[in-house]
Amino acid sequence: MNPLNILFSQNRHFNIFYVLMMLSVVTLPFTQALSVPIAILMLLNWFWEWNWKEKWMNVKDHQSTMVFILSAAVFFLPLFGLLISSNKMHALASVETYVWFLAAPLFLLTYPSTLLTRERTRILLVLFTISTIFTSFFIFGDAMVCCLKSGEHDFSFYHHISAHHHPSYLSLYMSCTIFLMLYDWKLRRKQLALGIKIIYGVLIAYLYIAVISSSSKAGLLILLALCLVWVFFLAGTWKSRLVGLGVFISVNFLFGLLLYQFHATPFLRMRAAWTDIRNYEVNSPYAYTSSGVRLTVWRCAWEVATDNHLLGTGTGDLTDDLIQNAEANGYQNLVGHHYNAHNQWLQALASTGLLGLLIVLAYCLFPIVYSIRKRDILYFTFGLLVIGNLCVESMFERKMGATFIAIMYVLLFLRIPKQTLEFNLGPSEETSDATPAPQNPSPEV
Repeated sequence: MNPLNILFSQNRHFNIFYVLMMLSVVTLPFTQALSVPIAILMLLNWFWEWNWKEKWMNVKDHQSTMVFILSAAVFFLPLFGLLISSNKMHALASVETYVWFLAAPLFLLTYPSTLLTRERTRILLVLFTISTIFTSFFIFGDAMVCCLKSGEHDFSFYHHISAHHHPSYLSLYMSCTIFLMLYDWKLRRKQLALGIKIIYGVLIAYLYIAVISSSSKAGLLILLALCLVWVFFLAGTWKSRLVGLGVFISVNFLFGLLLYQFHATPFLRMRAAWTDIRNYEVNSPYAYTSSGVRLTVWRCAWEVATDNHLLGTGTGDLTDDLIQNAEANGYQNLVGHHYNAHNQWLQALASTGLLGLLIVLAYCLFPIVYSIRKRDILYFTFGLLVIGNLCVESMFERKMGATFIAIMYVLLFLRIPKQTLEFNLGPSEETSDATPAPQNPSPEV
């Protein structure tokens, strides 16, 4: 079969959409500057088709009504916050940040499964994986060159990486890539040649070390916890699971000893965080560290939320309200800084009230519930990755978090086999694409 037939169809509008979608996932790991222009071009192409009834029926065909509703509800949160905000410019910026929560379901779920096949969905995930690997090569390669040139024994990869990419978001991308590759290896291990398996192993080990080197405390802890879960998934018997668990713990323990021996940045940051949390007091020296600032801003955001628990402060006003509350309560480590809540649950509660918190909770819990029902480890892992990172970052408030989560939320849902329905309004193509998926086939990446 011609490879181009796998990528493209005879539907002109779908081909335009698919090229733009490939561009969005390829650029996602290293820049968000194109996210809004790509969404606008997709919207123009989407309107040009003018087949509203078919689009809605395709949403039902994907059995994705709940995904569509939850994603759209998250997008409308900043619009609701805009109505009650006095700082309209800041609120409008939040609407722009949230645009892919509407764009991802609007475009991905309204094309039929005969066009947006599981193979084409897999290609999008593969492109994201490749792009993330190359982005990490560039960032860590540049850091290694600078380390060798400087000749400093205490060269900090964390500070160097922070100048190019936010470590928390970079570790999120790399962690997701690790599990995408592990899943693909597990699914196709009998078909892969030995050389390909070695390449997979080397890349996964590299990404694992890269997450540790990024020195994102939350990213490292979440990755370790999820890897323990995956040991049970990858091993087939309880004996092999116990062996795998022992090997994983032993290797990480030895690696931790090396970090301790050489006073590496990841170890120093973890130890400092533990010290800061244990000794934290408002306006003490421990309150001015990374962990101390988070603890203070969480307290401040909770106080703002409890004063505005019904509707919230408004999307555009929360930052100003956090500053005012910090000044009123004497939180000196926050005064003069324009922090967000650094916790998406508190961010939603403080800016859009109880309704906003419930919508964000429902949105994040859906992958967990759905993946348990479908027994899909990859969507389950993605849900835990998102929930864990939202506890320490307001990821919906930055494009690098919102765009990634919105797109992967839908793509990973689409790759899970669905029950065959009696209708499919999309134009059929090759027989392999149009054949309905069986009830319980092995899902692809």
